[in-house]
Amino acid sequence: MTRRSRPNSGRLRLEDVAAAAGVSPATVSRTLRQPDLVAEATREAVQAAVARLGYIPDLVAGSLASVRTGQVAIVVPSLATPAFMGTVRGISDTLLPMGLQCVLGDRNLSGDNETSLLTSLLGRRADAVILADTVESPASRVLLERCGVPVVETWTLTRDPVDMNVGFDNRAAARAATRHLVAIGRRRIGMICGPLQGNVRGRLRRRGFLDAMRSAGLAPDLFAELPFPPNLGDVDHALQSLMAAAPDLDAVFCSGDTFAVGALFAAQRRGWAVPGRLAIAGLGDLDLADQVVPAISGARIPGYRMGQIAAGMVMRRLGGEAVERRIVDVGFTLAERASTLG
Repeated sequence: MTRRSRPNSGRLRLEDVAAAAGVSPATVSRTLRQPDLVAEATREAVQAAVARLGYIPDLVAGSLASVRTGQVAIVVPSLATPAFMGTVRGISDTLLPMGLQCVLGDRNLSGDNETSLLTSLLGRRADAVILADTVESPASRVLLERCGVPVVETWTLTRDPVDMNVGFDNRAAARAATRHLVAIGRRRIGMICGPLQGNVRGRLRRRGFLDAMRSAGLAPDLFAELPFPPNLGDVDHALQSLMAAAPDLDAVFCSGDTFAVGALFAAQRRGWAVPGRLAIAGLGDLDLADQVVPAISGARIPGYRMGQIAAGMVMRRLGGEAVERRIVDVGFTLAERASTLG
C-alpha cells in the first residue's frame, strides 16, 4: 500500500498565522513569546489562528532551522505505567545504532497536555514522532498532519492514521482473554480497568470484555475503573470493591499486566488461592507477569517488536524511501498460564 499524502504537510510560516489573524508577523511573534504584552483581543485572535492552522512555533535557533537534530520524539500516554517500556526499548535499540537519539514525552493521559507536548517537541525540530498510542485530541492531529516529519502511531490499530500505524486489535485481545476465563468455567467475572479518560486502549478493552461476557450470556456488571495515576494500592481497593459487590466473584480480567500482578498480590495477601478461589488474566507486554507465582495468563503483546517496526518505518522515511505498508498489525497471542490453569 502506498503512503497517503497528508494535507498541507509543508511547515507553516509565521506570516501564514499573521494573515489568518489579521495582524503583522511581529505581533504574532510577540504574542507567542510575550503574550502578556499584547492586548487581549489580539492575543485571542493570534491564539485562535495558531490552533486552527496547527502552527508550530520554531524554538530552534534560526541558523539551525534547516538542519536535522538527530532526535526522534517518543510520546507515551503515561509514565505511571511500565506497559510501554518494551516498545520504547525496541525503538531506542533500533535508532541508536543509526545515530538517532530518543526524546521521551509523557502526555499524562490528557488531550490538552498531548497538544502542548507535541508543540514543544516539534518546535524543537524533532526529526520524527512515534506515539505509544493513537492521537487523542483533534488539535494534536492537526499539528501532526502539518508538521512535515514522519509520524507513527502504535499500540492501537486505526484505519485512519495520521501517517503510519503499528498496533494490534485491543478489543479482540481483551475479548480473547475474557473468553479464556469463560472457557475454564468461570461465571462471575469482573474487570479492573485503567482510567478511561484519554485512554482509547482502555475503552476498547472494556468493549472486548463486554463482547465476551454478553456472548456467553453472563452479566457484565462487575467493573472497576482505577483513578489516575493508578497504583497497586488502587488495584487492591478495586478488587476488594468487586468482591464486596459479588462475594461469588471467581475471576477477574485486568486491562493491563501491571493491574493483573497487583490483583494477584492483593488476593495472596487475603489468603485467596489463585486460581482456585480467583482466576486472574491480564493483557500486555510486562516481563513481571511471566515471573510472578503463579504466572499471569492473558493476551500477550509483542511490544518490543512493535517498537522495532515503528523505528524501521521512521528510518526508511528519513532515508527518502517509501513505506509500502503504512498500517501493520502485529497481532497478539493468548498465554494460558498458572493464574488460570494452576
